[in-house]
Amino acid sequence: MKQSLNVVVLVGSLRAASLSRKVARALMQRAPASLACEIVEIGNLPLYNEDLEQSATPAAWTEFRARMRKADAVLFVTPEYNRSIPGGLKNALDVGSRPAKASVFDGVPAGVVSVTPYRLGAFGANHALRQTFVFLNMPVMQQPEAYLGQAADAFGPDDSVQDAEVSRLLEKFMRAFEVWIRAVKTTKPHDFAAFMQERRAVAAAYVHGDAAPLSAIVSRRDPATFLPPGGEPVAGADNVTARYAKDAQRFQGGTTELEVLHCDDSGDLAFWTGLQHASVQVGNGEPTTMTLRVTEIFRFEDGDYKLVHRHADGAGRSSPPTAPAAADRRGSRVNVL
Repeated sequence: MKQSLNVVVLVGSLRAASLSRKVARALMQRAPASLACEIVEIGNLPLYNEDLEQSATPAAWTEFRARMRKADAVLFVTPEYNRSIPGGLKNALDVGSRPAKASVFDGVPAGVVSVTPYRLGAFGANHALRQTFVFLNMPVMQQPEAYLGQAADAFGPDDSVQDAEVSRLLEKFMRAFEVWIRAVKTTKPHDFAAFMQERRAVAAAYVHGDAAPLSAIVSRRDPATFLPPGGEPVAGADNVTARYAKDAQRFQGGTTELEVLHCDDSGDLAFWTGLQHASVQVGNGEPTTMTLRVTEIFRFEDGDYKLVHRHADGAGRSSPPTAPAAADRRGSRVNVL
């Protein structure tokens, strides 16, 4: 049995009785059973204004972003306004793509169906929307294309599709869309327990001053956070990555062991919590032995698990000997990863 895929449908027209909404519903009715399709409304989203991010982010923006993060794919069904897409749809793209480096659309498979009561099939809107996908990094299905001209003629009085050719086109499109989504979304290559073996190897490299293996598993997407032992919290993917690399430069060698007390994964998230025992040389000082209490959270993205949060502090445990954190010659705290 195929794994169910969560598909958000964004309708460009805000009219309750619009042709685009009728087509969207017809597409959903003809979707394979493994596609769980839902129309997410965009008419309630305030116009994007970056000033609002700094003061009080509108609840509608927050709710929209949270819902979109759960999507395996996005299906756009849009009319054409002035040879382009409607303002409401463009605003939804702006809201979802902000703040910077936290776009809910990044890497998400997309499909486009354009609708018009006229003859041209809303070609302009279809391709104007595709232009935005270049920056949004949304891999869009190329074939079959779907330009529905004279769409009103395809529907009967009860809003059901009466045109057999149009019905076949919609069904073909949704079958192809499922194939496209599964082709784009990388299947997890291994389970989280197997990944944790790699995590141990990363830790071993880190105490020798090699941050490259850790950098490979650290997320480059926000939100990302780090709560180091005895230090100020670090927020933002770029800041966290830089902090990890900076701390690694202080280590001159040693050993480390991850004592995993509990780990689990669900959907795209996973975590482990436990103790990290280490004996390391920091700078030119004497080897330091420590035990840290650690919780790490990972998000599955770009085909593998990526570290998005780490919290580490002194364990206060007598065996092995503990220290709240290693200190270099300047007395500043460093963190063993």
